Amino acid sequence: MIHINLRQLEYFVAAARHSSTAKAAQAINVSQPSVSKAVADLEVHWGELLFVRRHGKGLDLTAAGLSRSREALALLESAEKLQERRSQSLSGVLRLGFLSTLGALWIPQILSQMQKRYPEIALELIEGDIESLTRQVERGEIHAALQYELGLSRPRISTHPVAALAPYVLLPARHALAAATSVSLAQLAQSPVLLIKLPQSREYFLSLFREAGVTPTVAHEFSSIELLRSMVANGHGVSILTTRPTVDRAHDGKRLVCKRIKDKVAKQAIVLSVPSSNASCLIAPFLSVAKSVIAPP
Repeated sequence: MIHINLRQLEYFVAAARHSSTAKAAQAINVSQPSVSKAVADLEVHWGELLFVRRHGKGLDLTAAGLSRSREALALLESAEKLQERRSQSLSGVLRLGFLSTLGALWIPQILSQMQKRYPEIALELIEGDIESLTRQVERGEIHAALQYELGLSRPRISTHPVAALAPYVLLPARHALAAATSVSLAQLAQSPVLLIKLPQSREYFLSLFREAGVTPTVAHEFSSIELLRSMVANGHGVSILTTRPTVDRAHDGKRLVCKRIKDKVAKQAIVLSVPSSNASCLIAPFLSVAKSVIAPP
């Protein structure tokens, strides 16, 4: 059992530093009797004289007092470090999968912010569709995947919400509905529809038409969101998307028109899918950065 405490040592070290119990008491903002008692108790406990008291001239450390003061100071410094919170330096490689339709808009910004805020974390980027990314998360081939929450109800996967995007109508600039405030899915279905041909995503967009009670005529399907946008801009059909680039123009510079859907449609959630167990400790910092980029407060 330890019979001395840190406060006694603190008072003793202060007395040794100031060569006076009065000055020590003033420096550490306690009463002089408290300092004197701490020193006296330590002398009794150790059986050693720590100071020579000189009336009117303060205190002089004895040889034993000098040795004990050095030991006490070292112990106090260790105790001070011990009470500090440990700063955890996050480092390592995070193997991140991301949905191809989300990548061009957000991954470069996320990567820049990760390098700025967590320079010790390296991102290994893997592009894919929802099905392939989900399988890779399940098998432990990647640590996490940034994707839409479609078909992710699986026991070995957990999801963390990042943002929710409302689907919108994409039209050529000269389309008859381009001047409308909003467009219903029934109106949209009267034109040839272009679809994203990716597992889960295709089914999601078709389900919006089904819920509205209409069946669209699908003219073409594309895996590339930019090709689809260019096809719409050139008048080859209309479409529905959720990811919206900052500029409403296709790669060839032709204008696009984006309109709100008049029907009541559910937003599409963007999530970070991770293994249900043994998730990487690097996921939390990435999640905070992804949220700040995709859905800033």
